[in-house]
Amino acid sequence: MTPPLIVVLGHQRCGAVKAAYYSLRDGKPLSGNLQAIVKALQPAYKQAVREGGADPVETMARAQVKLTAADLRSNRDLAPLVRNGALAVVGAYYSLDTGKVEVLSGAPS
Repeated sequence: MTPPLIVVLGHQRCGAVKAAYYSLRDGKPLSGNLQAIVKALQPAYKQAVREGGADPVETMARAQVKLTAADLRSNRDLAPLVRNGALAVVGAYYSLDTGKVEVLSGAPS
């Protein structure tokens, strides 16, 4: 039997990630509730800055997927299910250009 699956799916050219990236890079907060998104994406921003790469916004989007999937896998309620194989949490990235999904982390064996 295949375990239930949670997929954290990021995508190419994500507008929210782009806005958060430039807000954090330039030190310019976004208005209203958008600043909560910027705050939530700050760990991915820091990781993207450390990693570098040709497109830092795409690096940040991929980092956010991996961080979110890792957080879910280590969640107090979900971690026991993941450990015993009753649940899989996969991080993946959707390319708008190719239509393909790339698994980034947590692929069940």
